[in-house]
Amino acid sequence: MAEVPEYREFTGSHEGFNEIERKYSNSKQSVAVVGQRTDGAYTYYVYKWDITDWEYIGEGYWSPSGIGGFFHDLDSAKTEAYLNL
Repeated sequence: MAEVPEYREFTGSHEGFNEIERKYSNSKQSVAVVGQRTDGAYTYYVYKWDITDWEYIGEGYWSPSGIGGFFHDLDSAKTEAYLNL
């Protein structure tokens, strides 16, 4: 059986969303991406490093696992995002 694929840096992006900051969990298996939408609200996305299909596709990938609400300030969005890591 092949080795489990190793983690790789998150390189995703979202249209209409300007990334401000990202933070990885200590295990590097999750990443929270915090940013600002084009309407001025702050929000976040959380991704998990997914290896459930590695036997079939031969690699892992970042799978979306959560999206934040709309926040009026960056600190609130960051606090909520980092709680989801």
